[in-house]
Amino acid sequence: MKNTVVLTDLRTREMQDAAVFLAEQGYEVRTVPESVCLWKEAELREWSAEFAGELAGVIHPAPPAFLSPMLETTEEEYAKARNEGPMAAWCTAKVFGGIMRAQGSGSLIFLGSIHAEKPVGRGFLFSSGCGAVQMLSREINQDYGPFGVRSFYIQRGPGEADPDLKNDLSPLYCGLEKRYPLRRLPKRGELNGLLAFLLSPAAAPLAGSDLRADGGMTMYYGERITEEQAEKLRRHTPGAEGGGIIGFK
Repeated sequence: MKNTVVLTDLRTREMQDAAVFLAEQGYEVRTVPESVCLWKEAELREWSAEFAGELAGVIHPAPPAFLSPMLETTEEEYAKARNEGPMAAWCTAKVFGGIMRAQGSGSLIFLGSIHAEKPVGRGFLFSSGCGAVQMLSREINQDYGPFGVRSFYIQRGPGEADPDLKNDLSPLYCGLEKRYPLRRLPKRGELNGLLAFLLSPAAAPLAGSDLRADGGMTMYYGERITEEQAEKLRRHTPGAEGGGIIGFK
């Protein structure tokens, strides 16, 4: 059984949670050391050589948000966003994708963010970088899919574990929990089950897909019911009085 999962970066809380969860599911979880530069292919290839033939998958999170006005961004900032964003993802795909292609199976999972579509006002570097990785995931499916490698791109919305849910530059954070059908922010660790599923062969029908793991927030386009109606629905079981299709009478 191929049971090694590589997490390329543990800076985010969701990746720290995933590391613990996947280990509890029986995977051997390994993390790329900080001394290995993700956007330098030779370094990554040397470190990853020991995993040949035993990789269940690799999870690569989105880079930190790069907030800089376009006309004020320096060459150094452009280079940093390029390296930690698309270039790191490209090297991850080439190195680990090559290993999984040779063994005939495995999953490459890239994480994005709702801010790639709804930036906080100055996040053009972050948005363009996530868009490039999204396209990369589709290309991986075309090139490596015939050899058993599954590629997925996951876009998630804000969750209760995020460090800051307030920003005056964007309406994204206004009444945030009401934009979710469940009327709550996604809880910490709720992404873990999806990641575990995508690492399994059962996820093959979804290979190459862009997944929105945002609890329906991206599809929000205005209030359908009042809070009073929502509370009434929460108290009733399906089929009881007060049920029905929300928004229809």
